[in-house]
Amino acid sequence: MRIWIGLVILAQLTMGGYSAAKGEGPVFKTAEAKHFNAAEGVELTPAFYDYFYAELRNELKKSKLVNDVIGEGEAVDDADAAKSVIINGTVTEYKKGSAVKNALIGFGAGMRSLKVDADVQRRSDKQTLCAMQVHVKVAPSWNEKTMAKFAAQQIVKDMKKELGSQKK
Repeated sequence: MRIWIGLVILAQLTMGGYSAAKGEGPVFKTAEAKHFNAAEGVELTPAFYDYFYAELRNELKKSKLVNDVIGEGEAVDDADAAKSVIINGTVTEYKKGSAVKNALIGFGAGMRSLKVDADVQRRSDKQTLCAMQVHVKVAPSWNEKTMAKFAAQQIVKDMKKELGSQKK
């Protein structure tokens, strides 16, 4: 019986996601993701910022918010500039977490924590379309790649929510 209920719920979620995505088209022509900066005191490896940049580009492609994700510094036709966005931001806080606290206490204690401020600006007039503050927590045993992936997913999710509410 539990399997049957699980399959019904899964089918409803799948069909709901399909019908919502089917009716919507891309919101923007192009998006340019920039390498994010670190605030003073944030101690992450330079590789993290490269992982994060790559994951953000990948998540933007999958999101269907944009037709094309361009590289940092690439030019866009003047006619497309009004329908193009630039995403940039700053990693404002990073806490390493504690594997010991996580194992002994649990319930979220000892988790790695990352806070990121991100802005989405229209390319033509540099108007800020949405500003997000993302807070991601992951297990202390997970690597920086995974943390970068979760942060990028959360930024794109928040972007969809913010820009979707402005469209209505």
